[in-house]
Amino acid sequence: MNSIRRTAALRLVVAGMLVSSCAAPALVPTPTASAEPPRVPPTEVPARVMETPRPTQGPTATVWPPVFDPWALGDIRELDSYTITVNEKNTVNGQLTELTTTIGYIQEPYSAYRVIEFAQGSDRTYQVDGRTYSINGGGDWYLSTRTDPNDVFFKADIPAGNTGKLVGALFAGQEDFQGIPAHHFVFEQPASTSEPNKSYALEGDLYVAQNGNYVLYSHWKETSSQENFSQVYEVTAGLSSINQLTEIALPSDLSEMKTAMDLPLELGLPLPPESTLDGMIRYRSGIGVDLYTFRTPPANL
Repeated sequence: MNSIRRTAALRLVVAGMLVSSCAAPALVPTPTASAEPPRVPPTEVPARVMETPRPTQGPTATVWPPVFDPWALGDIRELDSYTITVNEKNTVNGQLTELTTTIGYIQEPYSAYRVIEFAQGSDRTYQVDGRTYSINGGGDWYLSTRTDPNDVFFKADIPAGNTGKLVGALFAGQEDFQGIPAHHFVFEQPASTSEPNKSYALEGDLYVAQNGNYVLYSHWKETSSQENFSQVYEVTAGLSSINQLTEIALPSDLSEMKTAMDLPLELGLPLPPESTLDGMIRYRSGIGVDLYTFRTPPANL
């Protein structure tokens, strides 16, 4: 621990401190994308799960047969907890690009994570204990003393649940999904060939919870071709562990992030009155310097 403090202290001396008069935006990296297959193995996510789901209660449909209304969908963030996985496959002229995003969420006390997996690695973000810890595919750290749920949920497409292309889906029956009573809707747009050497088709389905009216699962596949170009774009999104997660924690391989964030407070650095730690950035490739930022009221500058 002493060696860690000496190293970090040296980094602080070299890097200096940035003191701002207003709050800086949360330090969260822009997710990187992949252009080459294959996928990497799924990343292990530290989350504890209970055994029995507890469906959210809500109004029962009064229209029969049920109609898929994208404007009346419920917000999955009203659930106690869940995991959602969004898989995107884009095949252009036979070349596959695949991206998988896994999001975990607990409403009270708030905690969440997002793991984006692609061919070259993964981007990971964890929001726990009022802090945000992010590491991108290149190994760079972006830490913040604040949490913005938008940094985690953007791929979840709340409340639509990635069903934007399925407007007009027809009721197919009542089924259970992950133990939750649901309405099943199916969408199919027959292949069209309005122009020579050009075709387009769209198909998919979705499950909507009978109580709460939130999207449990959605899938659609869009196929198009024109002369020497062909594309198949497919998106699948599904909830799991509904109301079963009991804890989301920072993974053990990222525990050094917390140590690094606590270091300025432990060192007792001389700062203007009422200054608070805002965040930290560490670049994997560089001169080995940690950049800390602080917030200070204008009157104390």
